[in-house]
Amino acid sequence: MKTGYKSYKTKKFYNYSKNNRFKGIKKGLNICGGEDEKKVINEMAKYFRITFSKAGVFKTTSYILDFLQPSEELRDYYNLYNEVLLLFSPYSNFESRSLDFIDKTLEEYDNRLDKVCVFLISKDAAIESKINGINIANKDARIIVPFTYQEILLKGLSKDYISAKLRKYFYNRDLFALESPLKTEAYFYGRNTLIQKLYDKYLMGEQSGLFGLRKTGKTSVLYALERQMVVRKGYSIYIDCQNPGIYMLKWNELLHYIVSEIYTKYHLQSENFEDKEKYSEKNAAASFEKDIVHFNKLIGSRVLLMFDEVEHICFQTSDRDHWKTGSDYCMFWQTIRSVFQKAPDSFTFLVAGVNPLCIETAYVNNIENPIFSMISIEYLSLFDLSNVRDMIGDIGKYMGLIFDEEIYTKLTEDYGGHPFLIRHVCSLINANIDVNRPCQVSKFEYDSQKEEYDGKITHYVEMILGVLKTWYPNEYELLETLAVDGNEELKKRLEFKKKEMQHLLGYGIVKEVNENFYITINAVSLFLEENHKTEGKMTSKEEAWVKVSSRRNVLEDKLRKLMLLQMTMQYGNKKVKGKLLEVIESGRKEREKLQDLEINNLVENHFYLLNVKQVITKNWSLFDKVFIDKVKFESFLDLINRHRIDAHAKTISDSDMLMLTLAFNWFDDCLKDLPI
Repeated sequence: MKTGYKSYKTKKFYNYSKNNRFKGIKKGLNICGGEDEKKVINEMAKYFRITFSKAGVFKTTSYILDFLQPSEELRDYYNLYNEVLLLFSPYSNFESRSLDFIDKTLEEYDNRLDKVCVFLISKDAAIESKINGINIANKDARIIVPFTYQEILLKGLSKDYISAKLRKYFYNRDLFALESPLKTEAYFYGRNTLIQKLYDKYLMGEQSGLFGLRKTGKTSVLYALERQMVVRKGYSIYIDCQNPGIYMLKWNELLHYIVSEIYTKYHLQSENFEDKEKYSEKNAAASFEKDIVHFNKLIGSRVLLMFDEVEHICFQTSDRDHWKTGSDYCMFWQTIRSVFQKAPDSFTFLVAGVNPLCIETAYVNNIENPIFSMISIEYLSLFDLSNVRDMIGDIGKYMGLIFDEEIYTKLTEDYGGHPFLIRHVCSLINANIDVNRPCQVSKFEYDSQKEEYDGKITHYVEMILGVLKTWYPNEYELLETLAVDGNEELKKRLEFKKKEMQHLLGYGIVKEVNENFYITINAVSLFLEENHKTEGKMTSKEEAWVKVSSRRNVLEDKLRKLMLLQMTMQYGNKKVKGKLLEVIESGRKEREKLQDLEINNLVENHFYLLNVKQVITKNWSLFDKVFIDKVKFESFLDLINRHRIDAHAKTISDSDMLMLTLAFNWFDDCLKDLPI
C-alpha cells in the first residue's frame, strides 16, 4: 500500500445541477451529419455544451466534427480547460489516417481545442482495441476516448458511463514515460520561443546550429519546427544522421539522398533522377546545385535542410572512416557551402547535435573547415521552474495527479530542469500511487522516495553522459573533476580547456556564480561521484596522498640506508646497534627485545622518520658533508613528517604542496650522488 497521497472525495463527481450552462447545443448552431450523428450529439449535449459543428473531406475521406465544452468538474478532474474535439468516423474499419485529420484539425483550431484529449465516435466494433494498440505503439499518442455508434445509440449516455470512460483512458496511461522524441504538440512544452527563432532564421536565409545534452528534446524541437513549416507553408526536409542508411553513404550519395527526399516529399519530378552517374563524385556538386535550384523555381521558396545527430557524419565522432578521417566531411560541406553562396534563396540548413565541434574547428585534416564560423549557435536550454510547473502540472492533471507546489521546485533543483529526467521521475511517482484519482502528490512522499528514484534513473543519467564520455572526453573530465574534486581543482584544469567549459555552460549542466562553478543536476553529481568510486579512480586528494606517500617512502628508505652506513663506519658492527637504540624511547623490556633483532630488521621496521632525524642530528658531524645545512635538514624533515596526509586522510593546500615539493627536491639533490 503506497502512502502520502490524498484522494479527492470532497464532492460527487459530475454535479451538473449547477452547471446547466455547460449543457445543450449553442443557440443557432446547425449540427452537421446524418440522423445517427445528430442523435449522438443530442446524447452528448446532455452533459456537454456543443459549440461548433462542421463536415469536411480530408485525403478523399469524409469526416464530421464537433466541439464540446466541458463542465467545471471535467476541467478540474481532467485538465480540460479548452473545448474538446469530437470526431465521427462513420466507417466499419477505422484507419490510422484519421489521426492525421485529428492533427490537422487541432493545429487549425489550436486556440480553442485541448491539444491532448479527443473523443472519437466510430462504427468499427473493434475501435477500443485499435486505440489501445495505437497507445502501445506510440507512447506520445493523444488521449483518444473511443465510443461506438452502437453503444451510444442503443444504450444512451449517463454521467457514470462518461466518468468510467474518461477514467479508463486518462488515468490508466503513463503520459510521463515517453522515451521517443515528441511528434505532436500534445505533450510538447517550453520551446515555442526557440522554434520561432529558428523559423525566422529560415525565412531570412540564415543557417542555424542547435546543440544540447542528450535527451533534452532537440529532435522534438526539429519535429515541432517541421510542423511550423506545414502551418506556414514553408518547406523542410529532416535528415536523421544517426540512421545507418545515412552515415553509411558517401558524401556524393548523401547529396543525392537529400534531393531525392525533397522531390519525393513534395511530389515533384526531376530529370534523370535514377542516373547514378549524375551523382558520381565528379558530377555530384554540379547536379546538387542544378536540382536544388530547380526545386526553388518550382515551388518559389527555399527549403530547410535539417541535419539531426550531426556527429554521425562529422570528423572525430563518426563511426565511418570516410566521415571520421577521410575527405567526405569536407567534400560534403564544401558542396553545401558553395551551392548556398551561389543560390542563397534555394535553401538554408540547420545542424543539430550535442556539441558544436563541427562549426568551431578551423581545420579538418589540414583542410579549412567549410562551415567554420558559418553557423550561429543555439543551445537547447534546460527547463526553468515555470517550464517544469507547466509540463508536470498539465500532464499530471490528465492522469489525475495534483502536485504540491514545492515538488516543482524540488524537481527543478534535483534534476536541473532536464525535461527527460524529470518526466521519468514523475513516471516513478505515478507508478507508486494506487489510491483513487484525482489525488494530491505530497512533497513529503517525494522526499521519502527520492533516493529510490535516483537509483532507478541511473541508467538514464549514464545514457545522457555517455555521449560526452565517448565523443567529448575533455568535457566529461571537467564535469567529473567538478563533481569529485571541487572548484579549486577544476580551475587548475581550465587554462587549456576554456572552450570545453563554455560548452558545459551552454548545455546548462554547469553554472558559474561569482567565479565558482556548480553542476546544476544533482543526479549527475551523484552519478559521477559513485562511478568514480566504482571505477577505482583516484580523486585529486587521493592523488596527492599517493604522490606525497611515494616520495616520503623513497626518502625514508634512503635516509635509513645512509644512517646505517655512516653509523657502522663510525662505530663498527658491534656497537652500532647500541648507538642507534639510544634515540628510541622505550622501557627496559622493549629495549631488550629490540636489542635481540638483526640490525637490518631493526632499522627497516622500528626506525621511523623522526628516529632517523634524531640519529642524524645527534651525530651531525657524520652527515654534515651530505646535507651541509642542518637548519634546512631539520625543518624540511619536520615538514615532510608533519604532512603525512595519506595516514590521516587530510587534504593539502596548494602552498603546503609547494613547500613539500621543495623539501623533497632538496633531499633529492643532497642524496643523488650517494651509492644508496
